[in-house]
Amino acid sequence: MPAKQIKHRFSLHFYITTLFSILILLCGLLIGWYSHTQLTKSILHSGKRIFTQTSLQVEKKILYENEQIITILNIMASTPLTKGINTKEIASVLPMLKASFDATDHITSLFIAYPKNDFLLFRKTRGGQSLNNFNGPVQSHYIMTLSHNGHVSHYFYNQALQLILTKDDPDYRLNTISRPWYEQAKNSSEIIITEPYIFYSGQELGSTMARFDAQNNVIIGTDYILNDLSELLHSFDSSPNSERIIIDQRGRVIAYQDPLALLSKQGKFDRLKSISEMQHPVLQYMFDHYKNTKGDIQFSYAGQQWLGKLSTLQKNNALTLVQLVPVDELLVNAYRLRSESTLITLLIVLLTLPIAWLCSKLLTSPISKLTVELQHIREFNFSRPLNNRSVIKEINELIVVTGGMKETINHFQDLSSSLVGKQSFQELLQKITLETNKLSHSLGSMIFLTDKSKRLNIALTQFQSLTELQNKNLNTKLKSLSLNEADTLKLIAAQNRKATTLGLPERFERIIKENILKNEQLTWQLLPLFNRSGKLLGVLAVINNIQKSNLQGKKSFIQAIARFSALALEGQILLAEQKNLLDSFIELIAGAIDSKSPYTGSHCKRVPELTKMLCQAACDQQQDFKEFNLDQDQWEELHIAAWLHDCGKIITPEYVVDKATKLETVYDRIHELRMRFELLKEHAHSCYWQGAAEGGDIESLARQRDQLLTTLDQEFAFVAECNIGGEYMSDDKIAYLHKIAERTWLRTIDDQLGISRKERKQHSEKQSPLPVQEFLLANKKAHLIKREQAEPTEPGNAWGFTMQTPEYRFNKGELYNLAIKRGTLTDEERFIINGHMVHTIVMLSKLPFPDHLKNVPIIAGGHHEKMDGSGYPRAIAAQELPMTARMMVVADIFEALTASDRPYKERKTLSQSIEIMAFMVKDNHIDPALFKLFLSSGVYLQYAQKYLLEDQIDELDISQYL
Repeated sequence: MPAKQIKHRFSLHFYITTLFSILILLCGLLIGWYSHTQLTKSILHSGKRIFTQTSLQVEKKILYENEQIITILNIMASTPLTKGINTKEIASVLPMLKASFDATDHITSLFIAYPKNDFLLFRKTRGGQSLNNFNGPVQSHYIMTLSHNGHVSHYFYNQALQLILTKDDPDYRLNTISRPWYEQAKNSSEIIITEPYIFYSGQELGSTMARFDAQNNVIIGTDYILNDLSELLHSFDSSPNSERIIIDQRGRVIAYQDPLALLSKQGKFDRLKSISEMQHPVLQYMFDHYKNTKGDIQFSYAGQQWLGKLSTLQKNNALTLVQLVPVDELLVNAYRLRSESTLITLLIVLLTLPIAWLCSKLLTSPISKLTVELQHIREFNFSRPLNNRSVIKEINELIVVTGGMKETINHFQDLSSSLVGKQSFQELLQKITLETNKLSHSLGSMIFLTDKSKRLNIALTQFQSLTELQNKNLNTKLKSLSLNEADTLKLIAAQNRKATTLGLPERFERIIKENILKNEQLTWQLLPLFNRSGKLLGVLAVINNIQKSNLQGKKSFIQAIARFSALALEGQILLAEQKNLLDSFIELIAGAIDSKSPYTGSHCKRVPELTKMLCQAACDQQQDFKEFNLDQDQWEELHIAAWLHDCGKIITPEYVVDKATKLETVYDRIHELRMRFELLKEHAHSCYWQGAAEGGDIESLARQRDQLLTTLDQEFAFVAECNIGGEYMSDDKIAYLHKIAERTWLRTIDDQLGISRKERKQHSEKQSPLPVQEFLLANKKAHLIKREQAEPTEPGNAWGFTMQTPEYRFNKGELYNLAIKRGTLTDEERFIINGHMVHTIVMLSKLPFPDHLKNVPIIAGGHHEKMDGSGYPRAIAAQELPMTARMMVVADIFEALTASDRPYKERKTLSQSIEIMAFMVKDNHIDPALFKLFLSSGVYLQYAQKYLLEDQIDELDISQYL
C-alpha cells in the first residue's frame, strides 16, 4: 500500500543555508588542499629547475674542456709535425706542447699517428707508474715516444724541457692503426670522442679526442681525464638521499657524487663499475626502466615516490647525467603545512559540530532508510515494499526512482530466470514474445530467425488479443513471408537514426489485419538479436498502431530484453548444434563399425531403433510399466548408449568377426591342407611308379595306390566338412581328426624363409635338419600367439569384469581349430569377440559424460548380461541393470537372430527367433516382462516389416508365449 503523500515539499537549497558549518569545513579543507597542492607543485618545479641547472653546469664544464682540447688539436694541426717526423722541428714545437699541458690539467698525452704505424706521443708524467714502465729518470716531467720505420725511442725531459735521457725500446709495441680511435677518426670529418675508459698508465678515467688531417693523412689526438666530474657532482647542494651519477651508453659509471664509491675493494680505480655494482637499487631501477626517456621523470619504487631526470651531456649521447631525489624530502614543508591545515580544520569542525549534527540528521534519516532498501536490492531481496519518503524534493525523487528501479530489476530477474530455465526452444520463443508484449503494452510481437541463406523467417507470432490457436493460425499464414538480412539491418539503422518506429510492410499488415480486425495503420519496431560474435540470429518485431508507436519510455528495457533473449537463443541454438554434432559423430562411429564387416552392416543402426521402439511401448503401456517413463534427458541417454553399444568392435579384428570357417584367419587355411593332401596323392603315384620300376606286382601296386587315393579323398572331404563348423561336433569325429592328423608329409624347404620378424619370433622350437617329416594336421608352438599387453579383464580390474582370460591371444593350431565343437570360433577368438563389450565399457567410462548421461556406459555395456547373472562381461544380475539396458538385451538378441548377413549362421524366421527367445526367457536369460511387452505391443512385427526379408516373416501365434 503506497505511503501517504506529503503536500509540501521544499527545495534542498532551503536546508543548505543552515549548514554553514559544513561550508566552513569545506572551505578549510579546500584552502588547505589548495595550499598543499600549490606548494607541492612549486617545490617539485624547484627540484626540476635544480636538476636542469646541475645538468647545464656539468654540460658546460665538459663543453668548456672539450673546446680547450679542440683548440689544442687545431694548433697541433698547424705545426710542421703533421708533415712527418723531424727531430729538429720537434724541438721547436715542444714548448707549444708543454703550454697545452699547462693550459689544462685534464690532458695526459698528445699524439700524432702517421701512416705505416709511425707515431709521435708526448705525455706528461703523472706519478711514478709511468716512469716505472719505461725505467726513466726520477726528475723526468715529460716523455716523448717516437716510432719511425719500426724504430721506437723514448725521450725524457725535465720541467724546463731539457732532454735528460734518450732510450731505444725495441720491445715497445703500439699499433696505432688498430686502435679504435684511428678508424673512427679517419672515417669522420669531425673531431671524434671515444667512450670513456681507464688509462693503463695512470689508472685514471678518460677519453680520447682525435681528428683526421686529410691533407697530411695523419691522426692528431689527445687523451684527457674525467676524474674531476665526481668532485663537481659532490659540490652541488642536495638532500640526504638524493643521487647524482654520470653513466655512458653501456651503463658504466663515469662519475658519482661520492668518488670513493667508484674504487674497488682494494681501494683502486682499476675499472669502470656498472650501475648495478653501485648498490643503489633505485638507480638501477631508473636506468633499466627509463634509460631511453629524456627529461623529468616521477616514479614509485619500493613504496616511495622519486623525482628524477636524465640529461644528455654530449651531442652523440655518449654520457648521461642521472639525478634522483625522494619526493618526500622535497615536500617536507608541504607536509608540515598540510598538518597545520588539518589541525585548523579539525578545530573548525569541533566548533560547528552541534549545528551540523542537527542539520545532518534531518538530511540523512531518509537517506539511511533508502540505503537499507538498496542493500536489500543488492541482495536481490524484493519482498519488502519501499515506503520511505522525505520532505526534501530531490531526495524524495530519488526514493521514487529507486522504487521503480527495484520493480524493474525484480521483473528482469524473473524474466531472466524464466528465459534461462526454458528447455524447449519453442517455449523460449513464446516467453520472449509474451514478456515483450507485457512490458511494451503492444498489440503483439513477432520473432524472425536467420537461416543459412541469410533470410529472416518468422518463427513465432504472438498477439495479445488472439487465443493460442488463433496465434498458431496467424503464424502459419505468415510463414510464407520472409525478410532479407541486409535490407533488415538497413531498416534497423534507419529506425535508430530517426529514433522512431517504421510502418509495417503492406504484405504483413494485410494478413495481420485479417485476424486482429484493426483499421489503424500498424507500425513495428525492429530489435536485432545479435549473438556474442555480433552475428544476427534474428529480429524481435514489436507491433503497435500509430497512436502507440512511441516506445521511448520502455525502449531501453525492451532492448535489454532483446539482448538477453539473443543470448538465451544463442545458448539454445548452440546446444542444439552441439547435440546434432554429437549425434552425427556417434552415428559416424557406429557406421564405421558396421562398415568394417559386410556381414554386420546396419547392426549398430537397427539395435537403437528397435530399443527405442520397445522403450516407447513401455512408456505407453500403463499396466506392467506404469511407473516407467523417460524424460528428455533419459531419452538422450538411451539414444547415445544404443548407438554406441558396440563401439568396442572398432578394435576387434575384422577377420575374427567375419570368421566363416574354422581355419579362416585373414584367409582360409583349408587351401594349405588341400595342397598337403595333393602332395600325399602325388606321393602315392610316385610310389606306384617306383615299385613298378623295381619289378613289383603291377596289379598289387595299383590296388594299393587306388585305395590310398580314395582314402585321402575321403579324409580331405571329412576335414573340409569339419572346417565348415556347425551346431555340434561329436567326440568320434574329433578322434577321427586326430587319426588323420597322424599322417605325415615330407617338408624339404625351410619354413622360416620369407616370413616377418614378428612371425619368426613365434618359431621358438628347435629347427630339424631338412628334409623333415611333419604331421598332416599339426598344433605347433608357432601357432600360439602370446599377449603383448594385459587385458582389462585381469583379476582386480577397476570395471568389475569377470570374464576368464585365455592364456594366449590366438591359438592358430590346425587340429585345435578343426576340433571346435560348436561354431567356428576358438575360446581365444570367442574372448576377442566378447571382449568388444569390455572395450565398449572401458572406452565409454573414460568419456566425461555430464550427470544426465552418466549411465551411458552401464546401458551400452549391459546388453550381453543375463537375468540370472551368467552373462558377460561383468556377470551381474538383472536387478543391477537399468530397465533401458534390459530392453537393449532384447533388441540386440532379436536383431542378431533375424539378421540375414551373418556368415556363421543361417538367418532365422520370425517364428524361429521368437521361439529361441522364449527358451531364453525360460532359462532366465532375458526379462520375461519385457519379452511379453515386445510381443503384445507388436514391436516385433513393426521391426520385421521394416527390416526382415519376406521369406522370414512367417505365421506366428504369439498367444502361446503371453
